[in-house]
Amino acid sequence: MAVRISSPMSKPRRWAGIVARAASVAVTLMGCLVLLGWSLGIVALVELFPALTAMNPVTALLFILLGAGLLRLAWKKTVAPEGKDMVGRLLGGVVVLMGVLRLVDYAGVLPLHIDQLLFASRVNALEIYPQNEIAPNSAAGFVLCGLALSFSGFETRRRFRPAQVSVLIAAVIALFALVGYTYRVLYFYRFGASLPMSLDTAVAFALFCTGFLTARPDRGLMGVITSGTTGGAVARRLLPMAICIPWLLGAVLLYGEHAGYYRQEFALAIFAALSIVIFAGLIWWNARLLYVVDMERGRAERRMAAQHRATRCAEEQLRRATANLQRSNADLQQFAYVASHDLSEPLRMVTSYLQLLTERHGAALDDQGRGFVRFAVDGAQRMRTLIQGLLEYSRVEVRGASLEPIEAEDVFSAAISNLKVAIEESGAEVSHKTLPRVFGDGAQLTRVFQNLIGNGLKFHGTEPPRIEVGASQRDAHWVFFVRDNGIGINPKEFERIFVIFQRLHTRREYPGTGMGLAICKRIVERHGGHIWVESTPAKGSTFFFSLPATNEPALEASRHSPAP
Repeated sequence: MAVRISSPMSKPRRWAGIVARAASVAVTLMGCLVLLGWSLGIVALVELFPALTAMNPVTALLFILLGAGLLRLAWKKTVAPEGKDMVGRLLGGVVVLMGVLRLVDYAGVLPLHIDQLLFASRVNALEIYPQNEIAPNSAAGFVLCGLALSFSGFETRRRFRPAQVSVLIAAVIALFALVGYTYRVLYFYRFGASLPMSLDTAVAFALFCTGFLTARPDRGLMGVITSGTTGGAVARRLLPMAICIPWLLGAVLLYGEHAGYYRQEFALAIFAALSIVIFAGLIWWNARLLYVVDMERGRAERRMAAQHRATRCAEEQLRRATANLQRSNADLQQFAYVASHDLSEPLRMVTSYLQLLTERHGAALDDQGRGFVRFAVDGAQRMRTLIQGLLEYSRVEVRGASLEPIEAEDVFSAAISNLKVAIEESGAEVSHKTLPRVFGDGAQLTRVFQNLIGNGLKFHGTEPPRIEVGASQRDAHWVFFVRDNGIGINPKEFERIFVIFQRLHTRREYPGTGMGLAICKRIVERHGGHIWVESTPAKGSTFFFSLPATNEPALEASRHSPAP
């Protein structure tokens, strides 16, 4: 059985906010009803609990102020941030002042008669209204609650909130009064010879203290109780039971004793026995929660340990595979370089001897023999061209120069100079926008521009070629484009055209080896960039390639390249 504990911002803290707002409304409403009864002379509203002490009108007014301050604190979305609400501080300050003046009045230092500031004639009309005044414990409660409201946002470096301690002391005063009324213990809710705290005053204090503590459920003492930890779950289970069970159990047993069902000794025995049974059950219930959580934690730790071991094994395997791949790539590059270089000499020899055979013995050959020789020479020349392309492809990493700041304008000009004859023969129009300064290998980037522009010159339709070159910056890269009005490319072939030796047309239609775009892709990737194409058949093509706008990515890419 898995125990699911709420996250820090889930149900417990959402419910705490609801409780805080409800408590603020209840405190304000209680004060308003009592004050309305005094102002309109409605004894039923003043004497909410008949035959008991009534709430003083000044007490009712102070509860209205506390309720309004608590409502501002609980409804934090509509008021200033905590600790900066000047209205809330002012309300708390007024409550503190009135409480202090009542304590001074009670001490006999000054006869202020604070409790007679409102409706003095009715307060003194004992034949109509019950006797009442602000009790000393009520005045102390107002001082504590007012201080808490005024300093609600204050927090020490160790995240201690004195306002919560002040409210807890006021809550203890209210709890003693409520327990005293429940068990008819007068000295729990009366101080000395003064009038006792009224029952509705004790209830209002209890509501305010509960609302104040739950208004900031993620701060101070309440942060533990409402947290999603195991400790928070245990606190939420035990605290209500620790308060309610002894209180209610004792009240029920006391009622039975007064009714004559059993004697005092039996009531105490029952209270002790039931308390032992109930709290033993509660302790077992929470111990089971802790046990299940610990078991879940142990299983989670074992799973994490197993995952860690698996991850380390996978990382080691990946490291070995990467090392093997790098070694294989280096060997393959070296093989391609050596093979293409060594194959060039035999091909050159074959071509030379075929040409000598044609020159010296061509007259002795018939038309079919001369055709065979011509096919052999052509095949040897095409193979030599392929080998030269393969050699150039392998040299992109092996013989590439270090990357350094270069002007793309100079690279473009060099490519145009190399293609001058082809441009003039095709009647092409080549235009370009201002090109940026980049980090790269000038010779290799010249080959990229030359291949892409050369493709635009080669694969053109009935109209003369029109080629446009430009660049734009996107985030940390410069994106270059070479746009032409040629025959276009089928979108299904976009990936294939960048593969070595892949051709979309026969040699009779368009000459070439299928190496140009593969070499461009290898060069761009060596610079830390990416190359792609956008095209529509019969409407031209646009080739894009990116180069880093700063040197860090490009230099990082160059570090992984073999030294020349």
